[in-house]
Amino acid sequence: MSYIKEYRVALPEFRISDKTLHPRLGRKGQHAVCYTDQDIITLAFDACQNFTKDVDAVFFATTTPVFRNRYHASYIADLLGLEQGILAMDFGTSVRAGSDALLMADKLIKSGEYKNILVIASEVYYPEIGKETRAAFGHAAVVMLITDEEGIAEITNTKSYSSALAEDFRYKGEKVQYDARFARNEGFKMNLGLVLKESNINSSDVNQIILHSPYAKNAFGQLKKAGFDIEKQLMKDTVAMSVGNTGACHGLFLLINAIENGQGNIFLFDYLNGTNVIELTNNTIIEFPPIKEGTQIEAYQDYLQLRKQGKFTARGYESIEMFSSEMISEREKDGLVYLRGYECVKCGTIYYMKAARCNACHQTEFNQKQLEKTGIVYTATSEYYFPNSFAPTNMVVIDLDGGGRITVQQTDDMFPTEENIIKIGDKVELVFRKMMENDKKPNYFWKCIKR
Repeated sequence: MSYIKEYRVALPEFRISDKTLHPRLGRKGQHAVCYTDQDIITLAFDACQNFTKDVDAVFFATTTPVFRNRYHASYIADLLGLEQGILAMDFGTSVRAGSDALLMADKLIKSGEYKNILVIASEVYYPEIGKETRAAFGHAAVVMLITDEEGIAEITNTKSYSSALAEDFRYKGEKVQYDARFARNEGFKMNLGLVLKESNINSSDVNQIILHSPYAKNAFGQLKKAGFDIEKQLMKDTVAMSVGNTGACHGLFLLINAIENGQGNIFLFDYLNGTNVIELTNNTIIEFPPIKEGTQIEAYQDYLQLRKQGKFTARGYESIEMFSSEMISEREKDGLVYLRGYECVKCGTIYYMKAARCNACHQTEFNQKQLEKTGIVYTATSEYYFPNSFAPTNMVVIDLDGGGRITVQQTDDMFPTEENIIKIGDKVELVFRKMMENDKKPNYFWKCIKR
């Protein structure tokens, strides 16, 4: 048997409403949008940094990769400090990638060869400028720990049904779309009919159905014919209204939403050029906090700056490349990534960077020590030295809880307010972000946000 033992969702701080994107349409939805120093790696790391115990495989799903010829799964596994040589696989091509990864994890856990598989889905997709209201988008990361130990929900069955026909897709970078009625009848409806016929689902045994597909409304007749009560059993997608459609994350996001809102048997039909069927049994009632509201982006111009458009594409703009070395990064990984400092053997004074000798007692022996990710602001300055979409850059010196002092940039500070203006003595938290937003290499480091 396999179970979803734990899960977590990571969302960026900022939201933009459809009203801001297109005031005349009158839509009420909104979209979670990354800050300038976030991407699928930082979102994924935020979601899964506490899921590292006894993990023996990592699956990473996205349709918006930041790497080519480099595995996101193995990169994240290294950031998490997992053992070298574990199974690490990427899933992509379509927004069904998230449930593809979950399905594969279920099969491997049930085979008995693996015990704890980390399934990560992360998506940061931006539509064309000026066409945001025509596209489904929202930025997020979802992580699930799939194990053979009893957890929040049992995965009772998983199966995938392929389809040769795709309604619309990309070929050599260009969008291809067939006749809508023909494609959806021969593609979506025919494939869903095959699923309902071969899966032998008894509608009376089902508490919730999740139908994740851009063509979901076309299936209502088929579901009714199969005995389902659309009003009572079909779960409405409330996630998309609050954070947008999160692409490869969305099927898993909807599963989490179903787990948090009811008990019994849950079926996910995740369709795009084929259907993944995920069946869960949830017998526990768990109270979770609602999705955080986030900070609203009030102006379209601010949204463009987040996307590095406008002045960033002007003729006179110059991107500054930061020096980086793979050798130095690898050598200093303990401090730069894993946040490990040093403790004086004699007096216990803690340092972020190793000193030749202790400033307090002059001892030269140190033991490595894991530093905390929270602390108190010792001092701060505002600088225009670093290239920044929303200058100035606030540099913050932090006395970490438990010892150690570190200097980092503040982030998520696009709009200075009482909630994020940092003063001496404030409590802050470290978050993992891109070091510089305009660089051309994967330079990640710690920054801080006000707690």
